[in-house]
Amino acid sequence: MKIPILRLAYDEEDIRYIKGEIEKVLRSNYLTMSGRVREFESRFAAYCGTGYAIGTNTGTSSIEIILRAIGVEDSTVIVPSNTYMATPLAVIKAGGRVIFADCRRENLQIDPQDIEMKIRPDTKGVIVVHIGGIITPLFGRIKEICRKKGLFLIEDAAHAHGASIDGKKAGSLGQAGSFSFYPTKVMTTAEGGMITTDDEEILKKARILREHGKGDPAYNIHVEIGDNWRFSELHAVLGIQQMMKADRILNERREIARLYTALLRDMEGVRLLEVPSNIEPSYYKYIAFLEGGIDRGELKEMMRSEYDIFMPGEVYSDACHSQPVFKKYPGKAMNTEDVFPNTDFVCARHICLPLYPGLSANEVEYVAVSLRKCVGKLAGNRKARGLRLRRGAHLEK
Repeated sequence: MKIPILRLAYDEEDIRYIKGEIEKVLRSNYLTMSGRVREFESRFAAYCGTGYAIGTNTGTSSIEIILRAIGVEDSTVIVPSNTYMATPLAVIKAGGRVIFADCRRENLQIDPQDIEMKIRPDTKGVIVVHIGGIITPLFGRIKEICRKKGLFLIEDAAHAHGASIDGKKAGSLGQAGSFSFYPTKVMTTAEGGMITTDDEEILKKARILREHGKGDPAYNIHVEIGDNWRFSELHAVLGIQQMMKADRILNERREIARLYTALLRDMEGVRLLEVPSNIEPSYYKYIAFLEGGIDRGELKEMMRSEYDIFMPGEVYSDACHSQPVFKKYPGKAMNTEDVFPNTDFVCARHICLPLYPGLSANEVEYVAVSLRKCVGKLAGNRKARGLRLRRGAHLEK
Protein backbone atom coordinates (compact mmCIF):
# COMPACT_ATOMS: atom_id res chain seq x y z
CA MET A 1 0.00 0.00 0.00
CA LYS A 2 1.47 3.36 -1.05
CA ILE A 3 0.50 6.51 0.88
CA PRO A 4 1.62 9.72 -0.91
CA ILE A 5 2.07 13.10 0.75
CA LEU A 6 -1.04 14.42 -1.00
CA ARG A 7 -3.87 13.41 -3.32
CA LEU A 8 -6.16 15.99 -4.90
CA ALA A 9 -9.68 14.65 -4.39
CA TYR A 10 -11.50 15.72 -7.54
CA ASP A 11 -14.14 13.17 -8.54
CA GLU A 12 -15.81 12.97 -11.95
CA GLU A 13 -18.66 15.26 -10.87
CA ASP A 14 -16.15 17.89 -9.67
CA ILE A 15 -14.21 17.71 -12.93
CA ARG A 16 -17.34 18.02 -15.07
CA TYR A 17 -18.44 21.08 -13.10
CA ILE A 18 -15.01 22.74 -13.32
CA LYS A 19 -14.67 22.05 -17.06
CA GLY A 20 -18.14 23.44 -17.72
CA GLU A 21 -17.52 26.60 -15.69
CA ILE A 22 -14.10 27.21 -17.26
CA GLU A 23 -15.71 26.94 -20.69
CA LYS A 24 -18.21 29.62 -19.64
CA VAL A 25 -15.35 31.84 -18.46
CA LEU A 26 -13.50 31.39 -21.75
CA ARG A 27 -16.61 32.40 -23.67
CA SER A 28 -17.30 35.39 -21.43
CA ASN A 29 -14.35 37.54 -22.56
CA TYR A 30 -13.41 38.12 -18.89
CA LEU A 31 -10.52 36.11 -17.50
CA THR A 32 -9.85 38.12 -14.35
CA MET A 33 -11.64 40.17 -11.70
CA SER A 34 -15.20 39.63 -12.89
CA GLY A 35 -18.35 37.78 -11.81
CA ARG A 36 -16.73 34.53 -10.62
CA VAL A 37 -14.28 36.40 -8.41
CA ARG A 38 -17.12 38.38 -6.85
CA GLU A 39 -19.14 35.20 -6.30
CA PHE A 40 -16.21 33.41 -4.65
CA GLU A 41 -15.55 36.41 -2.41
CA SER A 42 -19.21 36.57 -1.39
CA ARG A 43 -19.40 32.85 -0.65
CA PHE A 44 -16.18 32.89 1.36
CA ALA A 45 -17.20 35.91 3.44
CA ALA A 46 -20.52 34.24 4.28
CA TYR A 47 -18.73 31.00 5.15
CA CYS A 48 -16.32 32.74 7.54
CA GLY A 49 -18.99 35.01 9.00
CA THR A 50 -17.42 38.30 7.91
CA GLY A 51 -18.88 41.24 6.07
CA TYR A 52 -16.25 41.23 3.33
CA ALA A 53 -13.74 39.05 1.52
CA ILE A 54 -11.14 40.19 -1.02
CA GLY A 55 -9.53 37.66 -3.37
CA THR A 56 -5.78 37.94 -4.03
CA ASN A 57 -3.23 36.13 -6.16
CA THR A 58 -1.52 34.45 -3.16
CA GLY A 59 -1.92 33.97 0.56
CA THR A 60 1.33 35.86 1.13
CA SER A 61 0.06 38.94 -0.71
CA SER A 62 -3.16 38.85 1.29
CA ILE A 63 -1.15 39.30 4.51
CA GLU A 64 0.95 42.08 2.98
CA ILE A 65 -2.13 43.92 1.70
CA ILE A 66 -3.72 43.85 5.17
CA LEU A 67 -0.53 45.21 6.72
CA ARG A 68 -0.25 47.94 4.08
CA ALA A 69 -3.92 48.84 4.54
CA ILE A 70 -3.44 49.21 8.30
CA GLY A 71 -0.06 50.93 7.89
CA VAL A 72 2.96 49.29 9.56
CA GLU A 73 5.75 51.32 7.96
CA ASP A 74 8.54 52.02 10.48
CA SER A 75 6.66 50.02 13.14
CA THR A 76 7.21 46.59 14.65
CA VAL A 77 4.80 43.66 14.41
CA ILE A 78 4.91 40.61 16.69
CA VAL A 79 4.90 37.31 14.82
CA PRO A 80 5.43 33.73 16.04
CA SER A 81 8.80 32.29 15.13
CA ASN A 82 7.02 28.98 14.56
CA THR A 83 5.42 29.84 11.23
CA TYR A 84 6.20 29.81 7.52
CA MET A 85 8.50 32.61 6.38
CA ALA A 86 5.68 34.19 4.37
CA THR A 87 4.33 35.70 7.60
CA PRO A 88 7.38 37.73 8.69
CA LEU A 89 8.35 38.51 5.09
CA ALA A 90 4.93 40.11 4.52
CA VAL A 91 5.62 42.43 7.47
CA ILE A 92 9.00 43.39 6.03
CA LYS A 93 7.65 43.96 2.50
CA ALA A 94 4.91 46.16 3.97
CA GLY A 95 7.61 48.37 5.50
CA GLY A 96 7.54 47.03 9.05
CA ARG A 97 10.04 45.22 11.25
CA VAL A 98 9.48 41.84 12.86
CA ILE A 99 9.61 40.89 16.52
CA PHE A 100 9.50 37.13 16.99
CA ALA A 101 7.60 35.50 19.86
CA ASP A 102 7.93 32.01 21.31
CA CYS A 103 5.14 29.41 21.14
CA ARG A 104 3.43 27.14 23.65
CA ARG A 105 5.13 23.77 23.81
CA GLU A 106 1.89 21.81 24.23
CA ASN A 107 0.18 23.11 21.09
CA LEU A 108 2.70 24.99 18.86
CA GLN A 109 0.66 28.23 19.07
CA ILE A 110 2.02 31.70 19.93
CA ASP A 111 2.46 32.33 23.66
CA PRO A 112 0.47 35.31 25.06
CA GLN A 113 2.96 35.76 27.90
CA ASP A 114 5.80 36.14 25.41
CA ILE A 115 3.71 38.57 23.35
CA GLU A 116 3.38 40.82 26.41
CA MET A 117 7.13 40.66 27.02
CA LYS A 118 7.95 41.57 23.42
CA ILE A 119 5.73 44.67 23.06
CA ARG A 120 7.79 47.82 22.40
CA PRO A 121 6.81 51.50 22.09
CA ASP A 122 6.85 51.16 18.29
CA THR A 123 4.83 47.90 18.21
CA LYS A 124 1.68 48.30 16.16
CA GLY A 125 0.15 44.83 16.14
CA VAL A 126 0.24 41.06 16.44
CA ILE A 127 -0.20 38.31 13.85
CA VAL A 128 -1.57 35.04 15.22
CA VAL A 129 -0.98 31.98 13.03
CA HIS A 130 -3.44 29.09 13.35
CA ILE A 131 -0.76 26.41 13.03
CA GLY A 132 -2.00 23.11 11.60
CA GLY A 133 -5.54 24.49 11.35
CA ILE A 134 -5.92 24.76 15.14
CA ILE A 135 -6.92 28.04 16.78
CA THR A 136 -5.06 28.69 20.01
CA PRO A 137 -7.25 28.13 23.10
CA LEU A 138 -5.70 31.36 24.44
CA PHE A 139 -6.97 33.50 21.59
CA GLY A 140 -9.24 35.46 23.94
CA ARG A 141 -6.27 36.34 26.14
CA ILE A 142 -4.28 37.53 23.12
CA LYS A 143 -7.21 39.63 21.94
CA GLU A 144 -7.47 41.27 25.37
CA ILE A 145 -3.73 42.08 25.37
CA CYS A 146 -4.12 43.74 21.98
CA ARG A 147 -7.18 45.68 23.14
CA LYS A 148 -5.43 47.02 26.25
CA LYS A 149 -2.28 47.97 24.36
CA GLY A 150 -4.08 49.44 21.34
CA LEU A 151 -2.59 46.89 18.93
CA PHE A 152 -4.19 45.44 15.81
CA LEU A 153 -4.73 41.65 15.70
CA ILE A 154 -4.46 39.82 12.38
CA GLU A 155 -5.11 36.12 11.75
CA ASP A 156 -2.80 34.21 9.44
CA ALA A 157 -5.40 31.52 8.73
CA ALA A 158 -3.58 29.87 5.82
CA HIS A 159 -4.12 26.47 7.49
CA ALA A 160 -7.50 27.14 9.03
CA HIS A 161 -10.33 27.27 6.48
CA GLY A 162 -13.43 26.35 8.48
CA ALA A 163 -11.64 26.03 11.84
CA SER A 164 -13.53 27.57 14.76
CA ILE A 165 -13.38 28.45 18.45
CA ASP A 166 -16.56 28.75 20.50
CA GLY A 167 -18.52 28.45 17.25
CA LYS A 168 -16.79 31.41 15.58
CA LYS A 169 -14.76 30.71 12.46
CA ALA A 170 -11.16 31.59 11.67
CA GLY A 171 -10.98 34.79 9.67
CA SER A 172 -13.65 36.48 11.77
CA LEU A 173 -11.74 36.67 15.08
CA GLY A 174 -9.39 39.61 14.54
CA GLN A 175 -9.32 42.85 12.62
CA ALA A 176 -8.66 40.89 9.43
CA GLY A 177 -7.80 37.35 8.35
CA SER A 178 -5.59 35.97 5.59
CA PHE A 179 -6.09 32.63 3.80
CA SER A 180 -4.04 30.64 1.28
CA PHE A 181 -5.42 28.36 -1.43
CA TYR A 182 -2.17 26.59 -2.35
CA PRO A 183 -2.72 22.94 -3.44
CA THR A 184 -1.77 21.48 -0.06
CA LYS A 185 -4.22 23.68 1.85
CA VAL A 186 -7.62 22.67 3.26
CA MET A 187 -9.32 24.33 0.28
CA THR A 188 -7.43 25.02 -2.93
CA THR A 189 -7.65 27.14 -6.06
CA ALA A 190 -4.15 26.01 -7.23
CA GLU A 191 -2.79 29.46 -6.30
CA GLY A 192 -4.55 32.30 -4.56
CA GLY A 193 -5.40 33.97 -1.29
CA MET A 194 -8.24 35.75 0.49
CA ILE A 195 -8.62 38.59 2.97
CA THR A 196 -11.58 38.53 5.35
CA THR A 197 -12.66 41.51 7.43
CA ASP A 198 -15.56 43.54 8.80
CA ASP A 199 -13.50 46.73 8.52
CA GLU A 200 -14.68 48.92 5.62
CA GLU A 201 -11.43 50.91 5.60
CA ILE A 202 -9.37 47.74 5.15
CA LEU A 203 -11.79 46.64 2.42
CA LYS A 204 -11.46 49.91 0.47
CA LYS A 205 -7.69 50.12 0.84
CA ALA A 206 -7.21 46.42 -0.05
CA ARG A 207 -9.17 46.79 -3.28
CA ILE A 208 -7.05 49.79 -4.27
CA LEU A 209 -3.73 48.10 -3.39
CA ARG A 210 -4.71 44.89 -5.23
CA GLU A 211 -5.05 46.82 -8.51
CA HIS A 212 -1.70 48.67 -8.71
CA GLY A 213 -3.03 51.35 -6.37
CA LYS A 214 -5.82 52.53 -8.68
CA GLY A 215 -8.58 54.47 -7.01
CA ASP A 216 -10.95 53.06 -9.64
CA PRO A 217 -9.85 49.97 -11.63
CA ALA A 218 -11.50 51.41 -14.75
CA TYR A 219 -9.06 54.36 -14.88
CA ASN A 220 -5.28 54.67 -14.76
CA ILE A 221 -5.35 57.08 -11.83
CA HIS A 222 -3.13 55.73 -9.07
CA VAL A 223 -3.68 56.91 -5.50
CA GLU A 224 -1.54 54.34 -3.64
CA ILE A 225 1.63 52.33 -4.27
CA GLY A 226 0.01 48.99 -4.94
CA ASP A 227 0.84 45.92 -7.00
CA ASN A 228 -0.70 43.33 -9.30
CA TRP A 229 -2.37 41.18 -6.66
CA ARG A 230 -5.49 40.37 -8.71
CA PHE A 231 -7.43 37.10 -8.60
CA SER A 232 -8.38 35.36 -11.85
CA GLU A 233 -11.77 34.08 -12.97
CA LEU A 234 -10.27 30.62 -13.61
CA HIS A 235 -8.97 30.35 -10.06
CA ALA A 236 -12.32 31.62 -8.78
CA VAL A 237 -14.07 28.71 -10.55
CA LEU A 238 -11.92 26.32 -8.50
CA GLY A 239 -12.74 28.31 -5.37
CA ILE A 240 -16.50 28.22 -5.95
CA GLN A 241 -16.28 24.45 -6.47
CA GLN A 242 -14.47 24.14 -3.12
CA MET A 243 -17.08 26.27 -1.36
CA MET A 244 -19.84 24.01 -2.69
CA LYS A 245 -18.27 21.06 -0.85
CA ALA A 246 -16.58 22.91 2.04
CA ASP A 247 -18.50 21.09 4.79
CA ARG A 248 -17.77 17.73 3.19
CA ILE A 249 -14.04 18.54 2.99
CA LEU A 250 -13.93 19.61 6.66
CA ASN A 251 -15.99 16.65 7.89
CA GLU A 252 -13.74 14.18 6.08
CA ARG A 253 -10.56 15.74 7.43
CA ARG A 254 -11.98 15.69 10.96
CA GLU A 255 -13.07 12.07 10.64
CA ILE A 256 -9.56 11.05 9.53
CA ALA A 257 -8.11 12.93 12.52
CA ARG A 258 -10.54 11.22 14.91
CA LEU A 259 -9.49 7.84 13.53
CA TYR A 260 -5.79 8.62 13.98
CA THR A 261 -6.47 9.70 17.56
CA ALA A 262 -8.36 6.49 18.35
CA LEU A 263 -5.60 4.33 16.83
CA LEU A 264 -2.64 6.14 18.41
CA ARG A 265 -3.86 7.41 21.77
CA ASP A 266 -2.04 4.78 23.88
CA MET A 267 1.10 4.58 21.76
CA GLU A 268 4.47 4.63 23.51
CA GLY A 269 7.01 7.04 22.10
CA VAL A 270 4.38 9.34 20.57
CA ARG A 271 2.34 12.03 22.31
CA LEU A 272 -0.74 13.34 20.58
CA LEU A 273 -1.62 17.01 20.42
CA GLU A 274 -4.68 17.60 22.60
CA VAL A 275 -7.39 19.96 21.31
CA PRO A 276 -9.92 21.50 23.76
CA SER A 277 -13.58 20.72 23.11
CA ASN A 278 -14.49 24.33 22.26
CA ILE A 279 -12.10 24.30 19.29
CA GLU A 280 -12.96 22.63 15.98
CA PRO A 281 -9.77 22.36 13.89
CA SER A 282 -9.63 22.19 10.12
CA TYR A 283 -6.81 19.60 10.45
CA TYR A 284 -4.55 20.98 7.77
CA LYS A 285 -2.07 18.68 9.50
CA TYR A 286 -2.35 15.87 12.04
CA ILE A 287 0.38 16.73 14.54
CA ALA A 288 2.02 14.47 17.13
CA PHE A 289 5.19 14.71 19.24
CA LEU A 290 8.05 12.20 19.26
CA GLU A 291 9.31 11.19 22.69
CA GLY A 292 12.18 9.08 23.97
CA GLY A 293 14.78 10.55 21.63
CA ILE A 294 13.31 9.07 18.44
CA ASP A 295 14.99 10.70 15.45
CA ARG A 296 12.41 12.23 13.08
CA GLY A 297 14.58 11.88 9.99
CA GLU A 298 15.19 8.18 10.66
CA LEU A 299 11.49 7.64 11.29
CA LYS A 300 10.40 9.33 8.06
CA GLU A 301 12.95 7.38 6.04
CA MET A 302 11.88 4.09 7.63
CA MET A 303 8.20 4.83 6.94
CA ARG A 304 9.09 5.54 3.30
CA SER A 305 11.53 2.70 2.63
CA GLU A 306 9.81 -0.09 4.56
CA TYR A 307 6.12 0.82 4.24
CA ASP A 308 5.91 3.18 1.22
CA ILE A 309 4.41 5.94 3.37
CA PHE A 310 5.50 9.48 2.53
CA MET A 311 5.21 11.70 5.59
CA PRO A 312 4.28 15.35 4.89
CA GLY A 313 6.39 18.30 5.96
CA GLU A 314 6.31 19.68 9.47
CA VAL A 315 4.79 22.94 10.79
CA TYR A 316 7.60 23.86 10.92
CA SER A 317 11.03 22.20 11.14
CA ASP A 318 13.06 25.42 10.78
CA ALA A 319 12.14 28.32 13.04
CA CYS A 320 11.95 31.77 11.44
CA HIS A 321 14.35 33.35 13.93
CA SER A 322 17.05 30.90 12.79
CA GLN A 323 16.77 31.69 9.07
CA PRO A 324 20.05 32.91 7.53
CA VAL A 325 18.33 35.66 5.55
CA PHE A 326 18.10 37.74 8.73
CA LYS A 327 21.88 37.72 9.10
CA LYS A 328 22.14 38.98 5.53
CA TYR A 329 19.59 41.76 6.17
CA PRO A 330 20.05 42.87 9.80
CA GLY A 331 17.41 45.17 11.20
CA LYS A 332 14.50 43.53 9.43
CA ALA A 333 13.88 41.24 12.42
CA MET A 334 14.66 42.83 15.75
CA ASN A 335 15.32 39.88 18.08
CA THR A 336 16.74 36.87 16.24
CA GLU A 337 19.37 36.51 18.97
CA ASP A 338 16.71 35.92 21.65
CA VAL A 339 16.09 32.41 22.96
CA PHE A 340 12.96 30.54 21.85
CA PRO A 341 13.09 27.28 23.82
CA ASN A 342 9.56 26.13 23.08
CA THR A 343 9.80 26.94 19.38
CA ASP A 344 13.12 25.11 19.11
CA PHE A 345 11.60 22.12 20.93
CA VAL A 346 8.45 21.79 18.80
CA CYS A 347 10.34 22.38 15.56
CA ALA A 348 12.62 19.45 16.38
CA ARG A 349 10.19 17.03 18.03
CA HIS A 350 6.89 16.95 16.12
CA ILE A 351 5.75 14.91 13.15
CA CYS A 352 2.79 15.22 10.77
CA LEU A 353 0.87 12.26 9.38
CA PRO A 354 -0.77 12.06 5.94
CA LEU A 355 -4.22 13.66 6.06
CA TYR A 356 -6.34 14.66 3.07
CA PRO A 357 -9.78 13.89 1.59
CA GLY A 358 -9.84 10.51 -0.09
CA LEU A 359 -7.58 8.84 2.48
CA SER A 360 -9.49 5.69 3.38
CA ALA A 361 -9.97 4.20 6.85
CA ASN A 362 -7.82 1.23 5.78
CA GLU A 363 -5.04 3.60 4.71
CA VAL A 364 -5.24 5.53 7.99
CA GLU A 365 -5.00 2.25 9.91
CA TYR A 366 -2.03 1.20 7.75
CA VAL A 367 -0.23 4.46 8.58
CA ALA A 368 -0.96 4.05 12.31
CA VAL A 369 0.17 0.41 12.43
CA SER A 370 3.31 1.21 10.43
CA LEU A 371 4.10 4.14 12.72
CA ARG A 372 3.86 1.86 15.77
CA LYS A 373 6.25 -0.62 14.18
CA CYS A 374 8.77 2.03 13.15
CA VAL A 375 8.74 3.85 16.49
CA GLY A 376 9.04 0.53 18.33
CA LYS A 377 11.97 -0.54 16.17
CA LEU A 378 13.77 2.79 16.51
CA ALA A 379 13.21 2.84 20.27
CA GLY A 380 14.60 -0.69 20.50
CA ASN A 381 17.61 0.24 18.39
CA ARG A 382 18.26 3.30 20.55
CA LYS A 383 18.02 1.25 23.73
CA ALA A 384 20.41 -1.35 22.31
CA ARG A 385 22.92 1.34 21.34
CA GLY A 386 22.71 2.77 24.85
CA LEU A 387 23.41 -0.64 26.38
CA ARG A 388 26.40 -1.16 24.09
CA LEU A 389 27.79 2.26 25.02
CA ARG A 390 27.38 1.58 28.74
CA ARG A 391 29.01 -1.84 28.44
CA GLY A 392 31.90 -0.31 26.46
CA ALA A 393 32.42 2.35 29.11
CA HIS A 394 32.34 -0.36 31.84
CA LEU A 395 35.00 -2.42 30.01
CA GLU A 396 37.24 0.63 29.59
CA LYS A 397 37.19 1.10 33.36
